[in-house]
Parts: sequence; structure tokens; C-alpha cells
Amino acid sequence: MIRTSTAEKPLEQTEIMNYVKTHKAEVFDIAKIAIDVELTKAVGGEKVETNVLARDGRKIEETTNTAKEGQAIDTRLCINGDKDQYAKKPEKVAGLYEIEGGRSYDDVAPGETVKARTIGGEQRKAIVAEQDMYVNASWGEIQFVAKGGLITISGNEAIGNNNPCDMVLVVDGKQGKVPMTEPVFKIRADLEKQGIKTTPAVEKFFKTAAEEDRKNPYLHDASKSYAKGNDLVK
Repeated sequence: MIRTSTAEKPLEQTEIMNYVKTHKAEVFDIAKIAIDVELTKAVGGEKVETNVLARDGRKIEETTNTAKEGQAIDTRLCINGDKDQYAKKPEKVAGLYEIEGGRSYDDVAPGETVKARTIGGEQRKAIVAEQDMYVNASWGEIQFVAKGGLITISGNEAIGNNNPCDMVLVVDGKQGKVPMTEPVFKIRADLEKQGIKTTPAVEKFFKTAAEEDRKNPYLHDASKSYAKGNDLVK
């Protein structure tokens, strides 16, 4: 387990990257899938508050960012219907999104909101947050990652993901179909149906996430879906 962190002493980017490199048995693969979102072209100065749902149902303030002129503010929904927001650099929009109607991001007016769909396929390394964590994010703010959430690696950046609704597990090159925000018993059942065998790192995610799922009032029937220990029933 990575060290205990606090808002006063958060995990540093290099610290997480080194941990992932030296603890490969705890690392698993995820892939991004396409989902519907809204994009707003920032005028500049908009406060982007990422307020999401922890896996146990807590409403948390993950991080705060200030959008720069031209950045795309991505708005998507958590499992309880709350909005989850991120600010993306304009040069990344073409490779990450398809805007409704085939529009180019250059044609979107400052302050305008458009419907879009993310482009899936990106793969990342991930570890599960085995306890509540604080991360010094690459954009200069402290990011809170709740137990059962993910720390994913994109390029040379460690990112906390409390609402990974656009991510699925990848094991031995085989991709799951159930997003990581779903109850663990559904994710496991999907892998079993496809004949995909888990790894110790995936089992650690299952165990940690299941502990939090039991507490979550927003996950339908989750409390009825667990046997004792680590065994998850369908």
C-alpha cells in the first residue's frame, strides 16, 4: 500500500509514478470507452469544481481548477446524477472528443456549450486507492481520491479518478464491458461471462471497492450482492 497522505502532505507525482514502477503486482490495466458529455468553451476564469461521488456514496470535492481561455470544460454525470467536470487543453479536444453535428472545436464560440462524445481506446495503468488519498495534481491543486477510487497513469501524469464512468478493466488484452463505476459484482460477472481471468491486482481492486459498495445507497441492490469474505455473487 502506498503511504498515508494528507492535504498537508499529499502524494507527489514522482512518488506515485515510482510506486507504480516498483509495485507492478498491484497495477492493472484500464481502457477508456466512449460516453456522452457536454463541452463548454471557456471564456477564461471559470471555476471548474470537480464534485463527485465517492464509491461509498459520499459527496466529495475532488479538486478545483480555473479554466483558461479556450479550454474545454467537460461535464458528465456521476451515478447519482450530480455533475462531474474537468478542464481540457484545446489542443487535446480533437483527439478526445467528437462534437455533435461534425463540428470542429474551432467553430465553437467562447461560452457556448455543445454535446459531444468521448473517443475511447486509450489504455492506462491503474492502482486502487486502498484508503482515502490526497494527490498533488499536475495542474497545481490538491486532488482528493476516496477509498475504492483509482489512480491512473496517462503519459507522465498521475490522475485521481473517483468517477471512472468511462473506464473498463483490461486483463491480458481482453476488455471488460462494464464501467468501473458499476457495483463490483457486475464487473466480476461480466469478466466471468467473457471467460476473462482476473489478476491479484484486479482482485485487490475488487476487494477494496466491494467494501465501499456495501456502504453506497446509490448502488442498486449492492448490499444484497455480496457473500462473506472476498467472494462476490451475481
